[in-house]
Amino acid sequence: MKEVKRCFCNFSFYDQQAIQEKLEEMAEKGWMLEKPGSFMWTYRRAEAKKLRFSVTYFPSASDFDPSPTDGELTKIDYCRQDGWNLVTSWGVMQIFCNENLDAVPIETEPVMQVENICRSMNKNVLLPQTVLCGMLLWNVIVRFSQWKRDPVGELSSPFSIYSVLMFGILTLVCLYEIGFCISWSRKAKAAARNDGVFLPIRSRPIASWILMAVSALLLILSYTALRGPLGFVLLWLCMVPFIILIGNLLKNMLKKRGVPRNINRIVSVCAVVLLTFLMMGLMTAAIIQGRVRFNSEKNVIGTYDLYGRTREIYNDPLLLEIEDLADADAQWSKEAGHQETFLLSSTEYRQYAVPTDGNDNVDECKLEYTVTEVKQDFMYDFIKRAVLNSRQDEVHDGFVFTDHYEPIDASIWNADDAYQLHWSDSVLNTYLIFWGNRIVEIKFYWEPTPAQIAITAEKLGKGFIPDSGID
Repeated sequence: MKEVKRCFCNFSFYDQQAIQEKLEEMAEKGWMLEKPGSFMWTYRRAEAKKLRFSVTYFPSASDFDPSPTDGELTKIDYCRQDGWNLVTSWGVMQIFCNENLDAVPIETEPVMQVENICRSMNKNVLLPQTVLCGMLLWNVIVRFSQWKRDPVGELSSPFSIYSVLMFGILTLVCLYEIGFCISWSRKAKAAARNDGVFLPIRSRPIASWILMAVSALLLILSYTALRGPLGFVLLWLCMVPFIILIGNLLKNMLKKRGVPRNINRIVSVCAVVLLTFLMMGLMTAAIIQGRVRFNSEKNVIGTYDLYGRTREIYNDPLLLEIEDLADADAQWSKEAGHQETFLLSSTEYRQYAVPTDGNDNVDECKLEYTVTEVKQDFMYDFIKRAVLNSRQDEVHDGFVFTDHYEPIDASIWNADDAYQLHWSDSVLNTYLIFWGNRIVEIKFYWEPTPAQIAITAEKLGKGFIPDSGID
């Protein structure tokens, strides 16, 4: 027969009535609470009986305390005199039970009861939730600033879209928790002062749990969208739960050894912070050193050494190749990097000659271009402006450093619009071409001939008819 049962925590930490009703129901079925938790509450088999439970809060208590404080012990002794026996404690929460169903309640002063809960909320909910909300909002702001700086790269990235949605949902959860606590405290204080009654907290955390589950799914999707090695992605996703687990284990170990509250808190927090930086550093180093490779679907056919580093040779399919434009004989590396969302798709193409016999100058045999497809009509004007404005002249000490696109004849490209890059005192062979909803930025490392431009337009424009509008 099973002696231990774990049940999902589907009520708020401060919903006294819901907790009491749940514990009384479980006791009547022969299960006594053993250990509460953030997600799961543990029950142990006991004699089935009707019991009365009372949930109280002691604001000065802490989950870092190695043992009950003098104030808690005094409260426990006082409650025992009326038949209320302590079942367990969890931070500022104390849970008592009484076999006398008609026993005098532990708390009889509504004003004091509300004050204790409010003080506990300020310490354990409002302060951490406010800090967390600020951090989440900062992440949202950072992501939006990146969207503004590189809209094509960000809006075509599933990782970016999922991340913003995740941070946004978590921010809403925090704001809901903060708003709920503030709203209840105001109403409860007024009811206690004016009517002499206690206004119970009747929360419905199911909505928050659903939003948290959606956020977790978005987190998984955001990292799987990076298309990295499965083991690395799983390690990344498990990092936060692992760090929290280690922090809790360290905290509980120090509690058992009688370490004072403040020392326990400092050591545990510092350990979590150091472990976070360590794991982030190791993962970042693995990425920088090339031990972890993303976009693993790329077709690697070999390697070569350049400037003391090993580089990979790719053979990805390209829309336009140097061989389409000119007779060239070389060992090629052809690389394509694709990302796509419901808003945009963007693919970066790169072809270059692999250095041989110590010859590292391969710029004359090099071609780079990016193809962007705008999937939503309402996004087109925004993306067009953003791409054009991605190049901006800069002023330094009164000197204007030229860096912008200027219009050119689009007819030779068989396009809607065409632009060429002006940089410093030169006009570069970098072009920005608009074929309907397709935007192409292409960089030639030579001056293209009219015949090469015609081939490029045919390959990248896919026979687009100018002025036909957005598909």
